[in-house]
Amino acid sequence: MVLLAAAFVLGAVAPRAHAQESAPAPKIEIFGGYSYMRSNIVFSGTRFNLNGGSGSVADNVTNWLGIVGDFGVYDTGNAGSEGRSLTLSTYQFGPRISMRGHSLVSFGQVLLGGGHATGTLYTTSLGNGSAALGPSNGFALTAGGGLDWKLNRTIGIRIIQTEYMYTTFLNAAAAPDKNRQNNIRISAGITFSFGRR
Repeated sequence: MVLLAAAFVLGAVAPRAHAQESAPAPKIEIFGGYSYMRSNIVFSGTRFNLNGGSGSVADNVTNWLGIVGDFGVYDTGNAGSEGRSLTLSTYQFGPRISMRGHSLVSFGQVLLGGGHATGTLYTTSLGNGSAALGPSNGFALTAGGGLDWKLNRTIGIRIIQTEYMYTTFLNAAAAPDKNRQNNIRISAGITFSFGRR
């Protein structure tokens, strides 16, 4: 259902983005910056914060459509106030739709890929004699958008990038369908643009 909704949104936005564009797109856009993530602890569901960084490379196929590769690493030393460490890494790919003004560029994107979770939250016993889960690999889906402010043709500032991220890392749950997390990712940083279409 999420994929169908995302495809519908992209299909509805693409013609409008094409009609409203006013500035040429660079061929390649690179982003790097700080990322904050709000997630839930794997065995209790308790919410907690992670800090880290993310980066992306976008190849703009047209002025409004790009293909994005996105990578991030997020960490906490006290997941759910349990004193356990957790490191999440994600790698995702997908389409981006952009609406380009002369200084501001807004965009929406849907990314699919995977991730890896490790740290003492996964590598030590959860208590009550239970065994450690061990590092976990899972599916990751991200949907959201952001706003860039172009300082010149090469350098810009990503003012905000806000996304919902769905992941399927192990939750120490008996039912496989409980091995899922609903996360929020917020990022900001610097963009670099190269070439012209």
